[in-house]
Amino acid sequence: MNIYFQKNFRPVFALFFGVLSLALIQFKIPLHAAINSSFIITVNGILLIIALINYKRLSQVDLSNPNRMFRSVMVGTMLKFIVFGGAALWYATQKKAPIGIYNLLIAMGLYLWYTWIEIGWTKIKKDA
Repeated sequence: MNIYFQKNFRPVFALFFGVLSLALIQFKIPLHAAINSSFIITVNGILLIIALINYKRLSQVDLSNPNRMFRSVMVGTMLKFIVFGGAALWYATQKKAPIGIYNLLIAMGLYLWYTWIEIGWTKIKKDA
């Protein structure tokens, strides 16, 4: 359990709690009516769980093989892509209210931010 509280994982926690606090503020004081806070909280939670899995996997990768490091990053990206594709298909079959362009843009921004942090982990591991 100590691995999740290391210095390298702090940006993920900061991003998660920052987005969570902004979404909770959006619940109380609707700043923009088109933003669905529960959708953003769900996306943020899924990304945190996937980041935990990817951090655990990246921490066990051997540094002497750069090909293995590249494959590990690609596996993490594909894992996120498959999870989000499955979640989008599940949401579409539920016939709920439309997601909206703002929610999709926020979700894709969070996806890119988490991916950027994970790529930073590989750079830190490579320099160590």
